[in-house]
Amino acid sequence: MNPRERILTLAALGALALAAVGFGAEPPPPGASDLFARTEAALARPDLADYRGWLKYLRFDAETAKARGADPAAKAERLGEWLDRISADPAVLAKLRGVQEWAYESPADLSGQPFRLVIPSDYDPARPAPLSVYMHGYSGNQIEHSAGFAPHPGKFELAVLGRSRGGGYRALSEADVLHVVDYIEAHWSIDLDRVSLNGGSMGGGGTYRLVSRYPHRWSSGRPSCGFASYVPLGNLVTLPIYATHSFDDPVVSVLHEIGPLARLGELGGQVIFDLTNGYGHAVWNYKEGNERGAVWEKLQVRPASRTIRRIDYTALDGDAVRGWWAEVAEWGPSPGPARFVVTAGNGNQLSADLANITRLRLRLSESPLDPALPLAISVNHMLPIVLPAPLPKEIIVAKGASGWVFETQEPQLPFRLHTPGSASLLYDGEPLLIVYGSRGTEAENLAMRAAADAASKSPIPAWPAEGGELGKDGVPHSHNLYGNLNTKSDRDVTDLDLARCHLVLIGSARQNAVVARMADALPVHLADSGVTCSDGTTFPGAHLSLGLVHFNPLAPGRLIFWVASDDAATYAPNSPIPNLFAGGVRIFGNAFTGDLVVMDSLEPRLVACRSFDSRWAWEAGRASSPLLPAAICQTDALSVAVGDALRRATSADFALVNFYGESGKAAASAGTTRLADLLAPVRNEPVGIFEVSGQEMRTIALKVAPKDSGVLLVGYDPAKVKGDRRYRVALPVDVLWSISPTVKPAPANYRLTDWDLGAAVERFLVTD
Repeated sequence: MNPRERILTLAALGALALAAVGFGAEPPPPGASDLFARTEAALARPDLADYRGWLKYLRFDAETAKARGADPAAKAERLGEWLDRISADPAVLAKLRGVQEWAYESPADLSGQPFRLVIPSDYDPARPAPLSVYMHGYSGNQIEHSAGFAPHPGKFELAVLGRSRGGGYRALSEADVLHVVDYIEAHWSIDLDRVSLNGGSMGGGGTYRLVSRYPHRWSSGRPSCGFASYVPLGNLVTLPIYATHSFDDPVVSVLHEIGPLARLGELGGQVIFDLTNGYGHAVWNYKEGNERGAVWEKLQVRPASRTIRRIDYTALDGDAVRGWWAEVAEWGPSPGPARFVVTAGNGNQLSADLANITRLRLRLSESPLDPALPLAISVNHMLPIVLPAPLPKEIIVAKGASGWVFETQEPQLPFRLHTPGSASLLYDGEPLLIVYGSRGTEAENLAMRAAADAASKSPIPAWPAEGGELGKDGVPHSHNLYGNLNTKSDRDVTDLDLARCHLVLIGSARQNAVVARMADALPVHLADSGVTCSDGTTFPGAHLSLGLVHFNPLAPGRLIFWVASDDAATYAPNSPIPNLFAGGVRIFGNAFTGDLVVMDSLEPRLVACRSFDSRWAWEAGRASSPLLPAAICQTDALSVAVGDALRRATSADFALVNFYGESGKAAASAGTTRLADLLAPVRNEPVGIFEVSGQEMRTIALKVAPKDSGVLLVGYDPAKVKGDRRYRVALPVDVLWSISPTVKPAPANYRLTDWDLGAAVERFLVTD
């Protein structure tokens, strides 16, 4: 399916699902009813389908102008002018030139989401032009961080929003970027081999994220003051990187690139690291480096898929599973990463090293393999299996009962396959609806409605509170900037909504009628006495809350994220359950991997966390996992235990860790929480290590005292530290955010290890 077909298909799907839901905008300003009636008429015209996003964005801008400190009359005038222009010439889109603000219609909620585009002054549809995609930093948007855009020949330049000022380019923020690029590629003649990504700060991190998740889509990545700590670096081997960073950056530590780029170079990646000093965080002012990077970017061309003979790709969640001509078709038994390394040898020989993969799809027509010859594949160094010639366009290699076999068809399953990614999977750009209960007590109903309102403002599964850092428009950085997600009462949900939408469900079966309809088919039940799972596992307690990600039993091709409790406080903004599913403090990290979270409502602490395998059976092994000792169920003690596990895994002298909960409070439930329950919150977080002298260690210890930084230094005894000795310090990469302002100069010998925090905790956390 080409980008234009994909956009139209998703938009049609969203229109069927979400018609009459509304966008959460303010009431129309006085005197605007005729203008908005004209807008509705234009939106209903099939020949103006390409303008739906732009018109909806202009309407939203006019509706909210007064609240955002803008001139309502000027915004209404702009909407009217574009209505006249588009109605008079439905082909005006193809005639646009220069710097143009525009918007596409998101299939997630049918809102108009804006972007800024430079159309080359010499644009000729007969000659496809390169496209450079720019992602703004935290607190910016598509306009404020593209002030330097100006008309010019040669290439398209695109500045994207990503839903909010602080979306982090994950979940709906990531989907927004991909949809905008699809829209541009569908409506203008783009050289698909010269589509590059670049951005600064949060946008630099977004550059690393998107090029690592979709390496087959881009020609290069050019991050400035970015962070590569979280991405599977093997995914980047085929994609050139030009990075700029200032060594004295106090916001995004240079260690976020020093360690990862050193590892990428070791893996054979194409890396240029233009490191400077003296710019602090503002390395975008590094004129010489930016000029060199711009010249370099023009030379980069995406290689032909048929020339890629070796692919090393790690999938962390189900939204990004493809590396060039191979992709994960079904996960293995673990909710952890799925990795494939495929190498095309001579004579149509293919070796495939597969980890945590049950089925691997090979797009043979896009590979370097000869379709006229038989294909021999050796999986995990076993004897090859042979596929006769002529080869099909694609084939699936599947793990059968007695070995690996070929499949030509997808299995017919009564549900959508499970993948890691948890609640973030609902925020992938497909139609999404937030459903709040109306059958509880008055207090519960008010709380659930408020929870839905908070959830509608976020591009990730969190329920953000009002306030916080505000942009010039008065909207918090964590909130969706141009329209809230769609919400409905359980009373108003239709069968069409159920069939078409992922659902965020707020309320128990007693409180929410939609939950009640599917309750008997769900694998978890909440009662006054506690929580019961379908495999017989129980978590007794009178004040428990749960969060569950599962396929929708009423529409098995869709997903639900269900939050339920008998305590109305659980539904408050910033509630710990949705925050945990959204990644907690890891605002720029990888997705949470748990599918069920059970917490105590009275004193928010973890009771249990479980996951499913690819066919929605409970992950095996929790019952045999050791219980956490009561001595480490308190936050401070648990954090020290995690640090000790990290020290043992990396043979480090000391460890720097964040607090895993609120200091002085219970983090886990003694007698119930098991070691396995801790893994989902810490899985997929890489671990780094650096070496310093004893004197430097004493300085670091003073700077990272918990009262100042919220970081624990584990294993440190100042009386035993010798000034002339070298010491090794290990840390999860999230800690870099806490120590960036204080640990100066940054240790240039910092490197990534082969450990992630989940693996270190699973193997070395002391539970005896």
